[in-house]
Amino acid sequence: MKTRIAAFAIVALILLGLALRPTRVDVDTAPVGRDSLSVTVPAEGRTRARDRYRITAPNHGRITRLDVEVGDSITAGTRIAWLHPLQENPQTVAQLRSEWEAAQARHREAEATRAQARDAAMQAEREWERRRPLAEAGIITPEQAEQAETAARVAAERSASAEAAVTAAASAAEAARARLLSAEGRVDAVDEARTALPITAPVSGRVVSLPEPSARVVGAGEALLEIGTTDAMEIDLEVLSEDAVRIEVGAPVTLTRWGGPRPLSGHVRHLTRVGETHISTLGVEEQRVTVYAVLDEPEPSLGVGYRVSGEITVWQGVDEVVIPAGSWFLDTTGPQLFVVEGGRARLRSIELGERNDRVAVVTAGLEIGDVVVVYPPDELAEGVRVRTRDPGSSP
Repeated sequence: MKTRIAAFAIVALILLGLALRPTRVDVDTAPVGRDSLSVTVPAEGRTRARDRYRITAPNHGRITRLDVEVGDSITAGTRIAWLHPLQENPQTVAQLRSEWEAAQARHREAEATRAQARDAAMQAEREWERRRPLAEAGIITPEQAEQAETAARVAAERSASAEAAVTAAASAAEAARARLLSAEGRVDAVDEARTALPITAPVSGRVVSLPEPSARVVGAGEALLEIGTTDAMEIDLEVLSEDAVRIEVGAPVTLTRWGGPRPLSGHVRHLTRVGETHISTLGVEEQRVTVYAVLDEPEPSLGVGYRVSGEITVWQGVDEVVIPAGSWFLDTTGPQLFVVEGGRARLRSIELGERNDRVAVVTAGLEIGDVVVVYPPDELAEGVRVRTRDPGSSP
């Protein structure tokens, strides 16, 4: 008897549940459309001077106090200190003469490299000018046009670097000549004011290192200070190794958090392709890769060693078939979603392409105009009748 009562109770509960079950499920929907999107990876790092110049003592002697501090801006040719050289022996004179001749050779080599870099930059720029109208007319692919533009930009950067190398080589040759003249006694060794050698800045930039500013006796070649050029600021960014495999040279870089009111744009100059182990703030071990980026336009307020963060674009699409990020889900057979057809939910398998946190590209399984369910509720299943929820109502 009790068994029969329990069975009747279970049947009653089932019938009650069926009676109370809604005939339709309220859902949010969105039409399948076309949109442009970009896929980015996060990156953070620090600024640094791409070209750094170490100023050393041209001779051993007594140097006056250096009239600069770390962080000071300095102009090329500015006198930093005076060096009062000491007398040299014949062996040192011979060595200094060899150093001067070697410095002259390096100067000539730098000038030859500069000439080659200038020619390469002009050629790359002409090639880009020739390909630009072809790209606009659709004769060549956007990838070919982008390669030509990137080659022109890289060639221009190499030309600028070669120009800086000539300046540094000329300064080194002049310093070697000064050391030789002092060692040979071609200056008045009695009048200390006349024998003093001026220590000047070879390039304009900012003082990034100053080991010892005080007056003291220094040896030939001893480092006095280091200058970083501020017109060639570089960003050392760190990214996860799984993100680095998608980054290419020339990829757009956007710095969104650097302290200023607007984002800064740049591009990737070089990747190390070498992973290093880092510990995240949560104590998780990560493999990170360094990416070197440069700004498209200099930002005067950014100094050396400033912390920045932003994102690197790894893919861009225009007029792609897209669906909202919350409309699809993974099943054992792959990505799927619900499409509304005739007032009912229909389960459909799709193929996805690139995606970001907003939308996903659909490569197969949907057509423009299809209506998909966004954030499908748990009770939604194949064939269930649905009712589109009013966007202004609460879920």
